[in-house]
Amino acid sequence: MIAITRLYILSIDDVSFLSVEELLPLVSEEKRTKLRKFHRQEDLLRGLWADLLLRKLIIENLQLPNSQITFEYGAYGKPRLCGNHPFHYNISHSGKWVACILDSQPVGVDVEHMQAFDESLVRTLFAEEEYRYIMEEADSRLRQLRFYQLWTAKESYMKAIDLGLSLPLHTFSVITPEGVEGAKRIQGEEWFLKSHPIDPAYSLTSCSKSLANWEYVEAAKPSQILEILRSVSS
Repeated sequence: MIAITRLYILSIDDVSFLSVEELLPLVSEEKRTKLRKFHRQEDLLRGLWADLLLRKLIIENLQLPNSQITFEYGAYGKPRLCGNHPFHYNISHSGKWVACILDSQPVGVDVEHMQAFDESLVRTLFAEEEYRYIMEEADSRLRQLRFYQLWTAKESYMKAIDLGLSLPLHTFSVITPEGVEGAKRIQGEEWFLKSHPIDPAYSLTSCSKSLANWEYVEAAKPSQILEILRSVSS
């Protein structure tokens, strides 16, 4: 049982020296097939280490052998652990970062590498009050921060409710007079949005049912991930 919301982050800068071929047997055959379709090494590493991190956390929290960890998919493609477990998770990765969030209730996370964005698209992508929140900022750097904070907040919410991008971004708002973070009532439900400053070049936001300002963020260590996975796979 997961008592509190937990966020784990991992930088692929810390794992690039490890042999991919030696690590692939630690994930499922289905996952290996998907990973081998990537053309860029960075994409493969993000996908591989996201799976390895998740498997390590499942083993620790549920005492499941790695060979018995299997996944199924919701109507909109959100993966979930097979079996009747009070275990909810979500994964996101962008650039050099992988993020995995755990809870006993539905949860979502989104991380994005902040880059220049097309300001002409803001009105079509966001609700009216969100559009004003972004565009009223005169400083272009701060506009970028606001854009990505809202984007990751909305993405994390849609992932938490298992709708992905099937829900148009402009049809709901995550902003209140207090800002983007904090307790929100979104489409009739209570959620808690939290930004996590892991890197100045990235925006990361979580969405959970934990209506409290939780602080559990852990930098995952590749050596510990592999130690646990190899110990239960041998």
